[in-house]
Amino acid sequence: MTSILISENTPGEADQIAQKLAGSDDIQVVGYARDGLETAQMAAQLRPDVALIHTGLAGMDGFQACQMAAMATAETACVLLAPPGEDNEDTWRRAMRAGARALLSTEVSADDLLSVVQEVGAVRERKDQREYQLVTDPSKMPVTIAITGAKGGIGKTTIATNMAICLQQKFPGQVVLVDFVGQYGDVPLLLDMRPQGGLGELMLHDEPDADLVQSQLVQHKSGLWILAAPDAAEISQVEANINPAYVAKLISILRSQYRFVVFDAPPLVGSVSSYLFSRCNFVIVVTYLLDLSAIRDTGALIEGLNGSQMPSEHIKLVVNRYSQRNPFSIADLQQTVKHEIDAHIPEDGATVTSAINEGIPVVLKSPGSSVAKAIKNLCDSLVAELPK
Repeated sequence: MTSILISENTPGEADQIAQKLAGSDDIQVVGYARDGLETAQMAAQLRPDVALIHTGLAGMDGFQACQMAAMATAETACVLLAPPGEDNEDTWRRAMRAGARALLSTEVSADDLLSVVQEVGAVRERKDQREYQLVTDPSKMPVTIAITGAKGGIGKTTIATNMAICLQQKFPGQVVLVDFVGQYGDVPLLLDMRPQGGLGELMLHDEPDADLVQSQLVQHKSGLWILAAPDAAEISQVEANINPAYVAKLISILRSQYRFVVFDAPPLVGSVSSYLFSRCNFVIVVTYLLDLSAIRDTGALIEGLNGSQMPSEHIKLVVNRYSQRNPFSIADLQQTVKHEIDAHIPEDGATVTSAINEGIPVVLKSPGSSVAKAIKNLCDSLVAELPK
């Protein structure tokens, strides 16, 4: 049932409008207002689905009454009614500034009036839609995470895969891991998967849509969704064709379908990577203390991320394969990168290598290991920072 508040500029006018609405059993008139102030007051008190407001009301005119009503009750859709000849472009502009959902002539036909009322009155029902929950409920807002590093071989894909599994355990069915454009695409290997299609197949289409993207995802037995990287034959073509506009559409589609979108991403080397990082809630930079070039390049990567105006607290620095026997120290790293270290993943080559060789993430294969516990703690710390 759609509830309606009707205002009138002259006696009897509201009755005429109500008569036009009488043809629908789904409409209930809940009040009549005789001037602008009363219209705004009744809208605030009654909170009808739709308020039909005459532009020429006495005292507070219809535009101001509409503005006050829209401010007082966001769930009420205000429709302005203008005398014939005044429903012109200038009135449209004033109506939009006042927050009206529609502008009609006072001589609108019953069919057209019913159609508009039913359309704008259905707005309240849209609060049940998933999109409304994503917009208004902080606990459901999508989160995008990129996991990257300044050089190969530092274990970023291992951390990305295990982080995604940890998130999947906390938020079943709501996590997708994107094996982004890079040299090798090792995510399927670490999960013992051989997916068909993926980002390479997706890039054959100029315009991605939700159905097309979903068709290229595969699901791991843990429930984690995967978008595989291009294979060796596709990588050069994808790197030549991919651009920020395409990445923007891909991210938007994934964020509309999943709570967490995790990218195993290459370092900051071009406009595509720069755009990807700019869209992320968190960028996890993985490094280690095994050689000086890794430390130096990590400093340059973090400097580049800071230069892209990403808040420093959204950049998480993770030291992988940490051990007291590392040739360089935490102090050496901090002196170079000038950024707080957020986590240490301890060195445990035997456990990690065994997990990789079997295609079982370490957080599943050896959940009690120091490596698995450190990755879970990192995941928990990110989740703890999310809006509640």
